[in-house]
Order: sequence, then C-alpha cells, then structure tokens
Amino acid sequence: MSGKTVYDEVVEVWSLEKTSEAPVKISEDLLKRLKEYAEELRIRLRLAVDRESIHSKLCERELEVLTTLVSEIFKARMKKIVNAAMSGEALENLLPVENRLYESLLKSLAVHREYVEYCSETLDLTRELTETYEKVVVVFLKDAPAIVDADGVERGPFREGAIASLDHRTADLLERGGYVRRLPLIRGSAP
Repeated sequence: MSGKTVYDEVVEVWSLEKTSEAPVKISEDLLKRLKEYAEELRIRLRLAVDRESIHSKLCERELEVLTTLVSEIFKARMKKIVNAAMSGEALENLLPVENRLYESLLKSLAVHREYVEYCSETLDLTRELTETYEKVVVVFLKDAPAIVDADGVERGPFREGAIASLDHRTADLLERGGYVRRLPLIRGSAP
C-alpha cells in the first residue's frame, strides 16, 4: 500500500464520488478494512478508562466522520443509480446491494412505462399499477391459439373455459382481444 490509512482512502472515495459521473470503484479490500477499523475504534471506545480523554474524543470523532462520509458516498451513488436506471444506462462498479437496487429499479420503471403506455393508449387512468412479475389468473372466453408470453415461453393452445396464470402484459393483450377475463385475486390465500 502507499501508506494511506483507511480514513484517507474513504475520504478519497468520497471526494471522487462527488465529482465523478459514474459510481467509483470501491475495492472489497477497502470494505473489509473499513469494517475492521470501525470495529477497532468501537472497541477502543468501549475499553477506554477515561471517556473524556483526548484519545477517546478523537476516536469518537473519527468514527462520526467516517459514518458521515460513508453515508454521503452512498447517497451520491444512489442518485447515480436512479438516474442511470431512469435512462436505461448500464453501470459498472456497483456493490452487490447496489446491483440489486439497480435491477429492482429497472423492473419497477419498466412496469411504470408499461402502465403509462397502457394509460396513453386507452385513456383509462383508473386501472391499478401492477408488477409485471406478478401473475394474473384468467379464464378463456373462447378457444385461443398458442401464444408466446412476456418471458418468451410458448403457452397453449387454450380451450374455452381453460384457466391460466399469465403475466400482466400477456393477460392485458388477451383481455383486449376478448379472449380472456381476469379472475379476482383472493387476498390471503396460498399461491
């Protein structure tokens, strides 16, 4: 290492994060050393004989500053993640938890875009916004040929009276075509 302390490295990441457009690379090593260092500071504070000593006050203050810096780093990164998800831009250097956030945002935004598209086409603003990964139970009102659902899976053919669990987009299309009717969802029942 170049002689930098964990504190110095966190300050450097914070500074870079404020000025860069994309999330900054944070090494697994820094994450591990930061955790260990914070634990060490907490242990020093718990074991301190004199909580009012300069040493104790410095440890306490360093822990406070590190906590603030990490919070600011994550706030800056979250803004970048949200903006990237809204524009559909791919991101690098995400931590695993941030990757899950990004993927979740992409899915939620796709659902919202589909909802806006539906509302724009039908001018029906009364329909509830639903998640695409939830399934809709439908009954077929007439025979229907095989279909390819939103996941690219061929389903069917379906006979009149058949009941199926479909993704929302496929159910919407079939409902608009007069092929299906949605069955009410009974809350609290087992899937």
